[in-house]
Amino acid sequence: MNFKKLICSVFMLAALCAAPLAASAAPVTAVRSSVSPARVRLVFDSREPVKYTAEKNGLQLVVTLPEGTALTQKPVFKQDAVIKSITVPAKKKKKAQVVIDLTKDCQYKLYPLKNPDRLVLDIYRIPISKTTMQLSGGVTYTYAQEELNGRPLVSYLVSVAPSARLELRPFSAAGMYNGRGSLAKQAAERGLVAAINASYFDTDGWVIGNVKDKGNFVAMDATPRSGYVVQGNEQKIVRDIAYTGSVTLPDGRALQLKGMNRARIANDLVLFNSYYATSTKTNQYGREVKIKNGRVVAVSTAGNMSLEPGCVVLSGHGTNAAALAGLRLGDHVILTQSLGSSIADAATTVVSGGPLLVENGRVNVRTAEEQMAPDIARGRAPRTAIGLKQDGTLLMLVVDGRSSASAGMTLAELAQYFVKLGAVSAVNYDGGGSSEMVINGKIVNKPSDGRERLVSIGLGLFIK
Repeated sequence: MNFKKLICSVFMLAALCAAPLAASAAPVTAVRSSVSPARVRLVFDSREPVKYTAEKNGLQLVVTLPEGTALTQKPVFKQDAVIKSITVPAKKKKKAQVVIDLTKDCQYKLYPLKNPDRLVLDIYRIPISKTTMQLSGGVTYTYAQEELNGRPLVSYLVSVAPSARLELRPFSAAGMYNGRGSLAKQAAERGLVAAINASYFDTDGWVIGNVKDKGNFVAMDATPRSGYVVQGNEQKIVRDIAYTGSVTLPDGRALQLKGMNRARIANDLVLFNSYYATSTKTNQYGREVKIKNGRVVAVSTAGNMSLEPGCVVLSGHGTNAAALAGLRLGDHVILTQSLGSSIADAATTVVSGGPLLVENGRVNVRTAEEQMAPDIARGRAPRTAIGLKQDGTLLMLVVDGRSSASAGMTLAELAQYFVKLGAVSAVNYDGGGSSEMVINGKIVNKPSDGRERLVSIGLGLFIK
């Protein structure tokens, strides 16, 4: 296909129209065009709102423009993948017609725009479709194949009404503990109606984000990021969720926690609980202290201390191992933890990702404020995100990308898309090859890796 020739031919049409249009003060003043992978667009500029009709007969599309429009009768021809020719027949009853002969049956959209007035004709190179099905009471799933800013887009949307007897909660894709695993497998085993991937992670399953489930800390991170929060019966998207923690020793010293439920590195002080694994998986080069109900119940320098529900383990290396050396069985210690937000601290569910996309119904993409890496902040990619509407409806969205069938989205496009869906707030999660939506145990999107990527944290619809 020769896109340049198509553009030139339409510009010739506009140039030939210009002189008679100016002389007769006709409504339509110019014709412009653009060509993109998903559509061919013709724009008829006008001095006033354009009255028009359109009729499609087989492979021919006829657009009738208002009285006074003086279009040239010289045909504009272009051999193209979807357009065979564009011609302007002799005027009928003072009205001008533009006849587009198609090479195949294409969908189109003809619509007026204001400020300034113009008429836009989009002829789609791709099929445009939308299919919606009900998953359960108050929960619908929509598959859409569409065009966005001239590019093909395939999206998957789950909409959860406030009346639905389901709640969105995090879960480990690895099973009972932190790590990496199959989102689809875990969603199926848990009987989830729908699930998506959520927080970022490192290759060993180190969760890069803050996660609470049923009020329990699952994984924590100090970088301020936005996330989904449930406090009581209210869902919110909250910015600047950042973990801080400390342990106060019997002598009054306060040691700062550097992380939670992640690998211990040099000079670290990490807190572990039973969501991490059956043990800390540490080596012998440190000191570990097990605490239950605020009291020291075990001390070890052997590493890999066991983890049980109701207990936490302080694991120190280097200077922090030395700082724990004075603790003895029965000592009283005070553990303090916060997510930097009173809402997140009081919440039963917290799942952060970032960046924020929509706030108070307006686009507000906070990539710099949330220290997002360039590969997330820039460019077009597969995306996973959630949004909330004013009435409390939850929107779970996955967009395919990096393929000829779906180009993906920039973060700005993703934010604008949520506003179009009616969201008043929205937050982004891990994207790229991690983007995945599972419906009733089956992957419905097409991950860009060509197969399911093992991820760390999922968000799924659980029965209340």
